[in-house]
Amino acid sequence: MQYLKDEVRNRILAEAMKEFQNRGFLNASMRAIADNAGVAIGNVYRYFKNKEDLFNEIVEPAYRCFLGMEKLHKQELYSFKEIVYYIMEVMKEYKIQLLIMVDKSKGTKYASFKAEITKLAEKAIRDGLLPELQKKGIEVKDPFIFCVIASTFIEGLFMILRKYEEEAATRYLIHRLMILFFDDLDKRFE
Repeated sequence: MQYLKDEVRNRILAEAMKEFQNRGFLNASMRAIADNAGVAIGNVYRYFKNKEDLFNEIVEPAYRCFLGMEKLHKQELYSFKEIVYYIMEVMKEYKIQLLIMVDKSKGTKYASFKAEITKLAEKAIRDGLLPELQKKGIEVKDPFIFCVIASTFIEGLFMILRKYEEEAATRYLIHRLMILFFDDLDKRFE
């Protein structure tokens, strides 16, 4: 029996990431991945059961980081800004995987990833802002506004991640986006 080689496996993963990034899960071709990795299609299936298994192998580490963030927030240890900074740290290592989950995961268990992040952001914004507003005697007439703020912010965040490769530019723009959305947000409800 031939031993599975890390070098071949890593080439398959690298080409699969490109294929999923360019074509999405549904349109990705296992044959194209094999050809671009320089291996026979049968060899790809020696390493991965199917396309879904290969996709999961690529995005699961980034998703686990997201789950860790969600668990931290459930413990109410972090503010929304701290969660965004956590996402920025995850993005250093998993930017492509995050974008694949957001934009190219239709047909997989990760298809709702963006909605999950938005829901987490909405809860963090509401839980952080509502007590401040109540202290000031400000009533929020429709709490759906927290969903709108979260959705718009998350879309802006991923627009930046899609457009900019350089980490310094990405961090700068995300920081500016956070200022735009969240500095003195409570005063905008007055």
